[in-house]
Amino acid sequence: MKAKALAFAALLLAALPACAETTGSAPEPAATREISAEITNATEDAAPENRQVDLAELKEKYPEYFELSSFKGIEVYVWQMSKDSYSCGMMSGTNCLKTQEQIFALHEKALTVEEANAILDELGVDRTDIFIIPITQPHSSYYYEIDEAYREQVNKLFK
Repeated sequence: MKAKALAFAALLLAALPACAETTGSAPEPAATREISAEITNATEDAAPENRQVDLAELKEKYPEYFELSSFKGIEVYVWQMSKDSYSCGMMSGTNCLKTQEQIFALHEKALTVEEANAILDELGVDRTDIFIIPITQPHSSYYYEIDEAYREQVNKLFK
């Protein structure tokens, strides 16, 4: 019995270095790896400006964005969800400041940058009439600071 326990312990010790080479988490199921790889490849293959957006689907899902008036411009509120992931919402420009509640409610109808650009193109809004407003959204746990460099980075998403 003692010999079996020692042999088992030796096997465990031999396996430990192999475990230390991994990330320390349980191995990912093969199906998950394949799906993750497909998603990563799909998003890497298509540059953001080349991804196709189905306008009919967007009109059905977000009709309020297609009804925006560009008379005083369109305000695009942008927040970051992760390192290279942004969400946004839009409102017609006015002479009034938007309330925090109005701005925070945009997360309920969040668009990707590609979707927002497609809607703005469909509306025929001149790029000089688009006001990009970087915000922090309480629904995102990703931390970032809104400084001049960040503003420039976000503005480039809509050029």
